[in-house]
Amino acid sequence: MSRSSMRARPLFAVVTIAVLAATGGAAWAVWQISGSQISTTTVGSGVELRLAGLPHPDVPLYPGAKSDLRVTVKNDNTFPVRVSSVRPGPGGTTVDEAHRNAGCLNTGVSLTANNFTVLWRIPARSSREFLLPGSVRMTNSSDSACQGGAFTIPLTASGRSDAS
Repeated sequence: MSRSSMRARPLFAVVTIAVLAATGGAAWAVWQISGSQISTTTVGSGVELRLAGLPHPDVPLYPGAKSDLRVTVKNDNTFPVRVSSVRPGPGGTTVDEAHRNAGCLNTGVSLTANNFTVLWRIPARSSREFLLPGSVRMTNSSDSACQGGAFTIPLTASGRSDAS
């Protein structure tokens, strides 16, 4: 074996490790999703998840009551996503126009916790609906006109790519 090929081996190994570390780090960064923000690199890009939360229609809310929350998650990414937590999003709970016009200004509707740990898988370019049992409530301070309303609750999710 020549002296020049023996010197090239360690250099080749160091270059290979550096390339693997750089591309592995870049791939990790592009697949991390947190809230409605994602990390991106030149490897690719992601699209934020869209969430909608509505109290379960079969369990109407009234002052002092809890209900399940129906959560729809839309994943427009080209890769599957695994959602690991759901928490209140920015803004307040809103009610349908008819109840708002009837005087429902203080909904008193909120989530029962600041964070819900979940394990939801949403395939690429699809939507899935999930249920968070007993996760939404209406307080006794809500306006009377809010009873029977259709409420929309802003949500934020955290998760990561679930690509194989």
